[in-house]
Amino acid sequence: MTDLIHRIQGIVLLDGENGKRLFAKYYGEPFEGVLEKQRAFEEKLYAKTHNGGSIGSPKDGGDITLVDAHTVVFRLDPEIHMYVVGSVNENEIMISSVLVCLENTLGAQIDNRFEKRELLENFDVLTLIVDEMIDDGIILQDNPAEINQLLSDRRTKSGNLDLQALKKLVKKSPQGDGKEGRFVTMAKRAAEKLEKKISGGNDHDSSEN
Repeated sequence: MTDLIHRIQGIVLLDGENGKRLFAKYYGEPFEGVLEKQRAFEEKLYAKTHNGGSIGSPKDGGDITLVDAHTVVFRLDPEIHMYVVGSVNENEIMISSVLVCLENTLGAQIDNRFEKRELLENFDVLTLIVDEMIDDGIILQDNPAEINQLLSDRRTKSGNLDLQALKKLVKKSPQGDGKEGRFVTMAKRAAEKLEKKISGGNDHDSSEN
């Protein structure tokens, strides 16, 4: 049964121009909670792959290398370098599947614009994607379609709660031509805009399925 559990040791995104960390999450020894080791490892990652890898998509599995006796599968874009780190004893195909899932899921959320600005603006989405894929290093999910559906459901639920709050605020607020009245008008417009966004997003999702 143990053989069916596959693990990784970390997911790292580095700045393609200077190797600085954009995102990193490590699991277990030797990196978790040890910042100095993480930084040193990331420097080696960048130094070894920046000029030695190929720019392109990991849909064929990504490039593979060894760094300090760790298996690393990676994808290089001009602005973002993506890495999935695993033990030398872990199945390379499983490590690669995490990278492919991350690339496809994140790409769907940022319209395949792998740029630093897009990443920073969607940092919360990246964190959710990683948490859906990995739990304490264990690979739970590597299906981009299922993760994207979970993200869509969360957005819809969050949007509906915000919409209900806005409508309740409008209902309880005083009417009039003064500041209170202008506030109510703004709240109504915000509610209408959010309702259209939720409705439009659901229509879009259904048309793609």
